[in-house]
Order: sequence, then structure tokens, then C-alpha cells
Amino acid sequence: MYGEKNVTFQCELTKHRMLNKIITKDNLLSLRDFIQERTGLFFPESKFFSIEKLIISNFLDSKNIDFGAYMLYLRSKRGEGHLRKLTSLLITRETFFFREKPHFDLLKKCILPELISREATTSRTLSIWSAGCSTGEEPYSIAILLKKLIPQIETWKVFIIASDIDENVLQRAMKGEYKKWSFRGVDTDIINNCFIKKGDKYKIKEEYKPFVKFVGNNLISDYPPDSGKENRKFDLIMCRNVTIYFEKETTIRLANKFHNVLEPGGYLIVGHAEHSSENYALFKPRVFPQAIVYQKNGKEVPDNRISLVSKPLSLGGGKGKSSVKKDDFIKLVKEKNGLSGQKNLSFNEHRKINSEETELFSEAIRYYNEKKYEQAIEYFLRILDINSSNIRASWMLSYIAANRGYFEEALAWAERSIKINPLYKEPYYTLSLIHLAKGELNEAESDIKKAIYIDQNFIIGYFVLGNIYMLKRLRTQAEKYYNIVRDMLGSKKADEIIFQPEDLTVGALLGLVELRVRTA
Repeated sequence: MYGEKNVTFQCELTKHRMLNKIITKDNLLSLRDFIQERTGLFFPESKFFSIEKLIISNFLDSKNIDFGAYMLYLRSKRGEGHLRKLTSLLITRETFFFREKPHFDLLKKCILPELISREATTSRTLSIWSAGCSTGEEPYSIAILLKKLIPQIETWKVFIIASDIDENVLQRAMKGEYKKWSFRGVDTDIINNCFIKKGDKYKIKEEYKPFVKFVGNNLISDYPPDSGKENRKFDLIMCRNVTIYFEKETTIRLANKFHNVLEPGGYLIVGHAEHSSENYALFKPRVFPQAIVYQKNGKEVPDNRISLVSKPLSLGGGKGKSSVKKDDFIKLVKEKNGLSGQKNLSFNEHRKINSEETELFSEAIRYYNEKKYEQAIEYFLRILDINSSNIRASWMLSYIAANRGYFEEALAWAERSIKINPLYKEPYYTLSLIHLAKGELNEAESDIKKAIYIDQNFIIGYFVLGNIYMLKRLRTQAEKYYNIVRDMLGSKKADEIIFQPEDLTVGALLGLVELRVRTA
């Protein structure tokens, strides 16, 4: 018995020594470079120890006698299956339904409704690419969401193209059968309504399967899959937690490929750890409190700037909501002195929590004043990473979004600011101007009154209230508030700035008052 064990040990030792001669560092570097060339995946030398066993297993499974033959085999048509298998072994496939809830909240509330509205009166066609779909949880999650959002979806053409480099995971995805682990954090209503329980597995209902088409695709070396739409491109691409394995240059090439196959105004969503203004320089970043997404230029947002010093406010359709009920808000104001939390700091005041936060805020404001809004946004986001309760950074993100015409972003950031401190007047000001731009005069009036309740010396608030009453054709009330503005400005110098974000001076505001009165 002992002799048998010793023979086995000697055989294993001999095999180990042989493999050490075959799987040398130079060979690993050669294989690493080939894998990167073919798939985009990159593994630094620091990770060689963790992947060496996987490579040895794949090498032995290939039945090649030496590393040179193994490399030739992987490069050949015959070895493509082995290369895909090796690639699948080397990456982590962590996926489940509605993974990264902020992304799916954003899809549900903003992005998909926008795309659906855009297509509802034209082709009634949507095409979505789930790139790196693994076992299918992501594309099926999108199908479930779309079926909820689109009434009579059977009258639409919906194409969800789900691709992956690994044919094995695609076969599993096509079956649509999942264990309980794939549903962590998912509402039981979705599980009960969209799946059929079969033993210890849950099978996606057949009604969702026609929306999803699974295809094999190498993101780096293959052409993008067909969108399903005749002579049209994708409306949305989801490629999350894929480029974490890529070097910067590879990610930029892939981002350019995505840009080429997106419709104008289409969206790209990447993982939370994959954001980069350099990598996605061709796109416009859309910055929501939940997540950052990227949009291709083309179908521009209408010029709905809310700035007081820009063109007169335009009126359109749309629905909005006020953040706090009036009675509850007045109660809050009465309790203001006892309210815990931040004070209502002005735009120029520096909240000295730590030197880094103060320095970042100064840099963000510098970029904002230079109209370098992308850089300003990045700095405000960095501030919120340090201190998520920095209300000035949160509000500035709302204000920048609103003045770029991105009202959904602006509303989301304003609501977030109000949650941080319901007695900070600036978010109500922003909400009021957004409602004004949408023609929602009652909501605009309610929100600007809240700003004035907080700060009775808020000169801009009285001016906005006068504008609202002018638009309501209540001239007497409008002139009452314009006169309040005149009185409050009477003792100030003409070049004194009274609203820093717009560099609005006393003289400029008085001019706007006279303009409104003359043209009303």
C-alpha cells in the first residue's frame, strides 16, 4: 500500500516538474499577449500565480505534448473551442437578475421611457445589445422590464441581442433555467409572475424568450452582431463589468466600436467601476445620482436652459412634482432653528470639513466659471465620494444638468439635495425654473415660495415669482414682486453680484425686471 502511494507521489512530482518546464514565465507572457490580441483580456504578471493552474488544466485537456504545439492549436480553427473555454475560466462570471439596482432603476424611470417615447410615434422598434451577457440574467431582466413599460408590446418590434464569447454559457442562457442564487435581491412578485418553478430551478416564461436572441461574439475581433432592425443601429448597449479585464487602449477601441453602432441619442451603460471620461470621450456623460451613463450625440435635447440671464423661459408640456407638501414644509421652516444637520450655506461659503473637500470644491467652481462643465462635474462627484452629504456639490450637479437641458438628471439631483437638507433653498429654485420651462406654473410657484420661506432675503426668488404671475396673466401680483426686487436692490451697487452661479449683477437683474414689465 505504501509502495503504491509512493509511486503515485513520484508520478505526480515528475508531472509537476515537467509542467514547470513547459509553463515557464516566458510561455505565460506569450500566452497572455495572444489572449489579449484575440479577446482583449489582459492579465498583469502579478496575476500569473492565480491563473497558472487554470492554464495548466486547459493545456492538459488539449492533449498537446508541448507549449509550442498548444499555442498553434489555440491559434487554429480547431482550437477555437479550447480558447473560448480558457477565456471563460480566466474571467469571473458574477451575474444575477437586475444586478446593480441603480442601473435598472435608471432604465425603468428615465432611459427606457425616453427611448420608448422616441419610437412610439415612428417605427415602434427597439434594439438593445447586452454585450457579455454570460448566462442570460441581464437580457432577460431587460425583457421583463420592457414588457412592463410598453403597453401592447406585441405591436412593437423588440430585439434584445445578447452576446458572449463563451458558447457554453450561451447554451445555458438559451435554456433560461436558474437557481435561487440568480434571484438575490429580486422581488418575489417578479419571480412568481415571470418564472415557472421546476424542482430547484426557475424557468423564464416562454412569453419573454422571443424578445431575446443569443449569439456568439468576440467583442474585440468580431464584427458587432446584427441589431435586428433594418438599416438601423442599437438604441441601447449594456456592457457592464467586461472592460475591467482590458487595458485602456483596448477599452477605447471597444468604446469607439459601440459608438459606431449606436443610434444618434442612443445610450451606453458600463459598470460602476468602468467610468472614464477618457475612455468614453466620444460620448456625452449623463450624470444621475444613481449612476453615470453615456449618450451618443445626435438627437439633441431641446434648448431648455433655465438660466435667468439666457433667453426668456420657454413653455412646453410635461409633468412634474413638488418635493415637499406645503404644510409639512412650513412646519419645517418654523422648526428651522432646531433642525439638525447642515446650515443653509450660500454658494460662496466654504464648508471646512477637511482641506481636500474644500480644495476640490474650489477647483470645481473654477471649472464651472470657465464653462468647463465636464471637468466641474467630475470634481463635484469626487466631493460627494468624500462626503455624500455635501449639499452644495449635489445642488451644483442639479443646476448644471438643468442648464444643459437634462431635466431628468436635474430633478433627480435636486430631490437628492432636498433629502440631504430640506431647508436649503437652492434646489427649490432649480425645481421652480424647471417647472417654468415645462409650463407647470402651479408647481413652479409652489417651489419658489418654499425657497422664499427659507430665506426672505432671496431676491432672485421674488423675481421668479413675479415671472410666474406674469405668465399667469396676474399683472398686479407680478408687479408687486418686481417692486420688492427693486426695493431690495435699491441700496446696492450696480456691479455687485447677487447670484454667483450666473454672475448675475444688480444692474443686470434690474434690467431684466424692466424688460419683463415692458414686454408682458
